[in-house]
Amino acid sequence: MMNAQQLHDYIIKPTLQYMGGNYYSKESAFLLLCTAAIESNCGQYIKQINGPALGVWQMEPATHDDIFANCDVMQDIDGDMSKLKYEIFSLAPTYNADEDLEAVHSDLIDSPKYACAMARLKYSMDQNPLPKLTGVGQVDSRNFYDYYKRVFNTELGASTFAKWSAALYANKISEVKL
Repeated sequence: MMNAQQLHDYIIKPTLQYMGGNYYSKESAFLLLCTAAIESNCGQYIKQINGPALGVWQMEPATHDDIFANCDVMQDIDGDMSKLKYEIFSLAPTYNADEDLEAVHSDLIDSPKYACAMARLKYSMDQNPLPKLTGVGQVDSRNFYDYYKRVFNTELGASTFAKWSAALYANKISEVKL
């Protein structure tokens, strides 16, 4: 497993700041850190056992492709690539505009920053704002879990609040300085 503070400091925070706009906040960094903790034990697993999910955030290829098809910032403007789309592609080492989108799926493993950006875009597609950090651990944990479950894991996912809480504890998420 990756050290949660290092995951925050060297992958999550710089990626969200690189994306610009409203993508970085302490709330978004916390949400992505918690998501990595429950999905892959902060990077212990980069390929789902008996499943299709890939990378630190365990994104399924179908979810990845849905972001490309439906996330506003990933849409081309007048035939030109949007600035953010170009910046996100720059994080994907194997992406080539002439290749099939499936070729980029391996970048979810090969580039943690690319996987982080895609996870953040998944959350950005939700119309509701991110929960606010209150400083009350149990309140924050529950609010962020509910948001994660609804947007990222969905009712079909295997996650539970008990698993979420255990993952945050095991990865010392409460000790991370955001």
